[in-house]
Amino acid sequence: MSYFRSNIDAMSGYVPGEQPQTDGFIKLNTNENPYPPSPAVLEALQRHANADLRRYPDPEGKALKQAIAQAHGLDSANVFLGNGSDEVLAHTFLALLKHELPILFPDVTYSFYPVYCALYGIRFEAVPLDDAFRVRIADYARPNGGVVLANPNAPTGIAIGLDDIRALLAQCPSSVVVVDEAYVDFGAQSALALVKEFPNLLVVHTLSKSRSLAGLRVAYAVGDPGLIQALSLVKDCFNS
Repeated sequence: MSYFRSNIDAMSGYVPGEQPQTDGFIKLNTNENPYPPSPAVLEALQRHANADLRRYPDPEGKALKQAIAQAHGLDSANVFLGNGSDEVLAHTFLALLKHELPILFPDVTYSFYPVYCALYGIRFEAVPLDDAFRVRIADYARPNGGVVLANPNAPTGIAIGLDDIRALLAQCPSSVVVVDEAYVDFGAQSALALVKEFPNLLVVHTLSKSRSLAGLRVAYAVGDPGLIQALSLVKDCFNS
């Protein structure tokens, strides 16, 4: 007899990459950066690792939000903070992507997307890539409850350009389009430039990959203040 909820009992879940207990490995299974963080980052962390650790941090992360907003030419109201991009995405699926119509994402992409759908009971359709493993924007021109694209895609590493993202946003004006830019610094143009133009765009960034700060568990989403407000409402129900 199982005491699980039926959808939880049926889930296969997500298996995180193995973490060796010895040094000397370059971790391809979790795409950890083999290069260390900037010395300036390490110095700043050491400087702030003081007696203040006994206190809870600012629940809104105002200082970090302001720094991120300033770096991208936006306002703090455009920024949402999370403990790694997996948490940001989890809140995004629950807050913005649970609708009657199925959400759309490529059939070869980050394997956590269907796990979130199973967890929250979200219908989805996996849209086939073309024969060259590329996303075809025209395939997403159908009624949907939202679109999720990793750009560059994972694990293919193939990116789409800003013109394609703009076309996708224009053809889905009633749906949230989530662009997961975990690997954007390795080979794509960021969609952050389109945030002010499209209120249905949410861009997700992480400090875990190109910034070499996976151990900090810091990520953020950037979008219209209305989207950010919905994410904050869900987050505060889990961990204020």
